[in-house]
Amino acid sequence: MKKSLLVVLSGATLLATACSNNGEETNGAASSQPATSASTASASATASEAAKPEKISLRFMVPVGTEFANATLPSADKDFVKQAIEEKFNVDLKLDYMVGGEDYKSKMNVQLAGGDIPDVFIADGAASQKYATDGLLADLTDYLNEEKVPNYYKWVKQSELDSYQLVGGGFNRGILPFMRNQYPAWYVRKDWLDKLQLQMPKSYDEMLEVMRKFTNGDPDGNGKKDTFGFSTSGNGASVPLEFPQWLANGFVADFQIANDVFVDNRTDLGVQKVIQGIIDMTNEGIIDPDWFLSKYPGHLDKAAQNKIGIIFSGEKNAALEGDANSLQTRTKAIDPNADWQPFNPFPDLPAIWKNGVPETSVMVGKAVAEKNPEKVARAFEVLNWLAGEEGYLLTHYGQEGKHYTKEGNKITLIPEAYNADIANAGNWLGIYRFFTPDEPAVLGLEINDPRISPRDQAILKTVASYPKHDALPPVSLLPPEGTNIGDFRKEMHRLHIKMIFEDKSAAKWPEYREELMTKYTGRTIFQGYTDQINAVLKDKKLNAFK
Repeated sequence: MKKSLLVVLSGATLLATACSNNGEETNGAASSQPATSASTASASATASEAAKPEKISLRFMVPVGTEFANATLPSADKDFVKQAIEEKFNVDLKLDYMVGGEDYKSKMNVQLAGGDIPDVFIADGAASQKYATDGLLADLTDYLNEEKVPNYYKWVKQSELDSYQLVGGGFNRGILPFMRNQYPAWYVRKDWLDKLQLQMPKSYDEMLEVMRKFTNGDPDGNGKKDTFGFSTSGNGASVPLEFPQWLANGFVADFQIANDVFVDNRTDLGVQKVIQGIIDMTNEGIIDPDWFLSKYPGHLDKAAQNKIGIIFSGEKNAALEGDANSLQTRTKAIDPNADWQPFNPFPDLPAIWKNGVPETSVMVGKAVAEKNPEKVARAFEVLNWLAGEEGYLLTHYGQEGKHYTKEGNKITLIPEAYNADIANAGNWLGIYRFFTPDEPAVLGLEINDPRISPRDQAILKTVASYPKHDALPPVSLLPPEGTNIGDFRKEMHRLHIKMIFEDKSAAKWPEYREELMTKYTGRTIFQGYTDQINAVLKDKKLNAFK
């Protein structure tokens, strides 16, 4: 309707001008003065202003990727994305942002509990399920559909959206566009391997041996025993899936279907061997002792400081020398010989990670939609723009002609300008990428990045070749009524940590697991998941959860 109004008003202005020039009457009255280019321009401007919607304020609460943990927004005069959105949609935009995780979830919970609800907010699947069951979410039918947000549907399928909703809960959880292609890999300091005359590890045992040599063999040559074979970040709360012991014992990512049974990888009986392997690694002293309390990306910071020899990353740019913020570039700034290279210590396994699945929700508070539906409508106009070519290019590559050039669908980056204005100025553009992953091919775009050297091209090809699997069909798993997955996971993490740091043994895991499955209703939860998966499976159904 807004577009139609603009056309009608503009057409009326042109008609009035034409009639005046001919000395004829308009609407039954003669024109009192001749039309001029100035008056025409003024009338057109008035028409445009009339068609412009009322200015409103919008507040989004969004998580940012871990690779942008230290990103900060620039001043308003340098924030060309904010300027573009505010001018295009006539809004005052505020982004509340922080790295996704427990701190982000806690802040979101406080805001919802206090009634300080953002106009649009994003949270993981488990949190959004709780918000939905608590009745806090608005129905999105009028806002999230192919007519209103066609660009969004280039990233997400309607069938995925339908499966993502809670049974009987209505249509209140959008799917945040997600990275379908994944780039998981372990990375090793190849220069350290060369210095110690070691081969690239091709198995789990070889990987452990390299960790030992990196810890005890002075790979940085400073004459001190101050390096470690491996590190990760536990955020003071959990045992990350980055530990190779998970995959060494057959656990690919957080859950999977194996032998026609749903497997919650972190609470399977086989976790005993995983935890014991981590304890053994700890006892050997080949892992950074600060890993548990380290907050992401703390271990990457330490690796960039020349202290860690092996890390795991899902970021495809981790070892690229052409990326100003990559681990490779940061490490090389300290050690010019640094050479991070990907490797797969499990070449015989059918998969080392899972393909991308919908895991994060886009939501609107019920109170917000009831009080001001126009805010919600305008917010989804902004989101649709972010999902389209214009918004995607601006938020991922900067300004055309300054940070990149465009010829047809081919985008050629200008790294020097990008680094000066963005990467080296707080790496702030990554904050605006909250709505679309780094997959330009979805929009038919081809990226030419002159920073990608033959070395980097080889790395990208290698990482992309590592096998992944489809963990589950597209279904939203909701804990059965009367159960609490949050309490279950909290106790699960506590028991993992207890075995490592207090028991110093995994011998009690079968006992601990049974408590999780009974007192904390784990068996009921995962049988519920099994039933929900079976409801969407067209072929062979899963067996009962064990």
